[in-house]
Amino acid sequence: MDNYKNNASLISSEAHVNTGCGHECDAAVLKADTLPEAENHPWWKGDFKIPRVLSEFIVQIDSESKIRLNEPAYEIKRIEKQIFLTQCRYIPPTNKVFLEGYIRKNIEYAARTCSKGRGIAGVIKDTTVHVPFKAYTKVDFFGCKPQIIPNPPALVARYFDEKRMGKDIREADRSNIEIFNEPVYCELEWSAVYDADIDDKGRPIDGFLNEEEFQEFTDKSVIYLCIKLLQKQQVCWPGHPTPYKEEPQKMPYPMDTQWKTPVVDAEEKK
Repeated sequence: MDNYKNNASLISSEAHVNTGCGHECDAAVLKADTLPEAENHPWWKGDFKIPRVLSEFIVQIDSESKIRLNEPAYEIKRIEKQIFLTQCRYIPPTNKVFLEGYIRKNIEYAARTCSKGRGIAGVIKDTTVHVPFKAYTKVDFFGCKPQIIPNPPALVARYFDEKRMGKDIREADRSNIEIFNEPVYCELEWSAVYDADIDDKGRPIDGFLNEEEFQEFTDKSVIYLCIKLLQKQQVCWPGHPTPYKEEPQKMPYPMDTQWKTPVVDAEEKK
């Protein structure tokens, strides 16, 4: 052990970092800034942001379609129907809602395999079709209306050039304000379908009275949809005092952000 201690010696007084790459460490702080404080203004508009019911209504849609089965049938046993909405779009600032969807119909029918004497034999098969529908409807808003603020137009300010003979193309002031709104959306509360299936192209089955085969039939449907129109809005708790007493005129807010009501709406109200 003493031999090892005697052989130890100081090679250099400079500190080196072993990076394993054969060169010194290149890590460093390139830039550091202390950020100044940014002012903020209170923008209190309520205590809670919750979905609010804007309108609830029942709409009737009438549909007529031509359906073709996979093979001829002599009797329809059962039709199961479900409604699916693919679009429910409110158009501001009007009172119109566009609806689109389809009726899923699973049709069970008897397909003839043989007929002899006074009997008909067959197998039960099924066909599933999607019957599309689309419509628009006018809605009434009771107490609470959609809160949608449009973007104001972009503004550009120009200046004279040095000779005051035209604009300075090298300089301009611009403003661009973008406002984000909560979308108005729908909920389908319930649906009902009443339909009639009419065989208008049947072929009589030989030897059987009042029996015929068909592959196409007309479907007439009356659809009822109960729809709820909602939007997330910030609301106040009843009796809760306003925490900020700042005057609205001193609060920064984009100007000229009101919808222009269409003339047709004013005429309808009269």
